[in-house]
Amino acid sequence: MKNYFRGFAVIILPAVFLFSSFNLTKTEEEIEETNKLKVSFVDELEDLFIDSKIPGRAKTKFIADVPRGSIAGVHILLNGLTENQILDFSVRLNGHLVSSAKWYRLVDIPVEMNSGLEKRLGDDNPYVIRKAPFRVFDALEPVGSRVNITSSVTALRLEIPIGQDEKTGKKELKIEISSGGQKKTLAFVINIYKTVIPQVGKESFPYTNWFSFDNIAGYHDLEIWAEEYWEMLEKYAALMAYSRQNMFRIPVKHIFDSLSPLKYELNTMRLRRIVEIFSTAGLYYIEGGQLGTRTKGEWASETFSVLSGDGLVSTSLEGHILIENLCSQLMSEIDKNGWQDRWLQHIADEPTESNATDFRIFTGIVRKYMPGIPLVEAVFDANLAGALDIWCPNLIRYHGNQDFYEQYRKQGDKIWIYTALNPRNRLLNRLMDMERMRPMLIGWAASLYNLDGYLHWGLNIWRFPPENINQMAPFNQTVVPGVNLPPGDSHVTYPGPEGPWSSSRLVAHRIGFEDYELLKMLKAKKPEKTKEIINKVIRSFTDYTKDPAVYRKVRKEMLQELDTHSN
Repeated sequence: MKNYFRGFAVIILPAVFLFSSFNLTKTEEEIEETNKLKVSFVDELEDLFIDSKIPGRAKTKFIADVPRGSIAGVHILLNGLTENQILDFSVRLNGHLVSSAKWYRLVDIPVEMNSGLEKRLGDDNPYVIRKAPFRVFDALEPVGSRVNITSSVTALRLEIPIGQDEKTGKKELKIEISSGGQKKTLAFVINIYKTVIPQVGKESFPYTNWFSFDNIAGYHDLEIWAEEYWEMLEKYAALMAYSRQNMFRIPVKHIFDSLSPLKYELNTMRLRRIVEIFSTAGLYYIEGGQLGTRTKGEWASETFSVLSGDGLVSTSLEGHILIENLCSQLMSEIDKNGWQDRWLQHIADEPTESNATDFRIFTGIVRKYMPGIPLVEAVFDANLAGALDIWCPNLIRYHGNQDFYEQYRKQGDKIWIYTALNPRNRLLNRLMDMERMRPMLIGWAASLYNLDGYLHWGLNIWRFPPENINQMAPFNQTVVPGVNLPPGDSHVTYPGPEGPWSSSRLVAHRIGFEDYELLKMLKAKKPEKTKEIINKVIRSFTDYTKDPAVYRKVRKEMLQELDTHSN
């Protein structure tokens, strides 16, 4: 028996040794393969995650079709990096560094919970890009030509601005990326078309993201209205213009000082400086902030109060006096500065059937003291005929009640749409667990439905507890307990250390609104062809392509059509 086991050992042990050696060799090969630098182009409208892998065949050449006055953008996915190593990158044209190139590192952001179908948050939504929890690349950190590696999976963004007077034709740029002694070369080909995207401003598509003046101060550790604060505000204005936003909202509380319950004084110097900053950046339209809100803050309230829920009821005599005080001063300043064609006035957010009567009286009082100023508001399905000049229903409500709103357009009113908490299904929105194609398609939907504008409530409405600000929220937290907002609903920017950071969702918005301008030009020349082109990308709010490759092919066709019919 003893000899039997000894013989077994003699026979088996070498096999075990050989098997172990084979595994060891294989593991070393796997480690070598894992640490091998892999680089691939990715369309800027594709979704990228912290665990995104480059397929067997990397994409080392990317062709971008771009009109003049636009931006040629592309993402670069990198695998096989070693943490704490240095990553260097550059882009050259004919051997010379491209000085206008802008580089960004994509920063992964957590999505702790999905947007829900029945509720704002939930696990019942089949239309999300992934089931939570996951991390998605969204924030765009501006960088130079070198970064320190923090993860084996990294993504870069490259932007090449194309001037309005740029020479048309093909440009082939050479991108070099190196790390840990490994080097990769990519080819970025830009086809520049004759068509010119118009500058953001008075004539561009009306587009607004509401923003928080207070958050700019709080998240950048600045004293509001101090000189450093104004410099930071300029950076936010520049980012808004970059995204093709041409409107800016000024909350009443920031431009009026209280003297008594019935008397407020307009801070004209502050108002003028705010307007100057955003005008210099390229934004044109001024949104006067809401003059009232629901009494006591109760959603079902039948009345509105001036300035705050605890304020004077708008339809009371005292409320009327206060509205006159506010509006008369605003109108005087508008007239002095020649802002009559720039100013839009909000009244009270999202009136419903329960308070429609009070809202209509409120608007009547405002019209009395601000004659000729268009009134705009985010609305539900309430019958507010004659109260507003610009209706702004939520996309989901416009989609379900299009005939209702189009009746008012026939009467000369304008129709915007807004997205916010809704929609969370397959309709278009810009939540963090939705495809990056969807915010881009909002511009195409605006052309399809001939919409007059788009509004969102959250550029930087970060709603994190004060103690979280110093922990780099919103970089490390998206869903806030108690706040109950779908992921990404409150913001499309991030508070970087030196200024605001953009996001992949904000970039997608810009692309879509640029396309709106292109479709508008083509529609004026060839309306039937434009309709055909639009329908290849989107047929309705629920029927559209999610494939960036399909979109790129159609966009190229659109640019070719425009160049064919250009003067």
